[in-house]
Amino acid sequence: MNTPLNGRIGEALPRFQSRIAAVFYLVTILMGGVVLFMQGRLGLVVDLIATACYIAVTALFYRLSR
Repeated sequence: MNTPLNGRIGEALPRFQSRIAAVFYLVTILMGGVVLFMQGRLGLVVDLIATACYIAVTALFYRLSR
């Protein structure tokens, strides 16, 4: 049985998702700045973390905009 979210739960879910997206976006920006100064394997790992965070931000923004 599917029932629509209402009340405080329905309002809190998008707000919570927005905050999670903001955290991922901040991590993406910070890791992008760090990767400028890293070289070699550590730079690659930091770049992969930044890329994963960017993908998560994109998915969360898409979900929030539906």
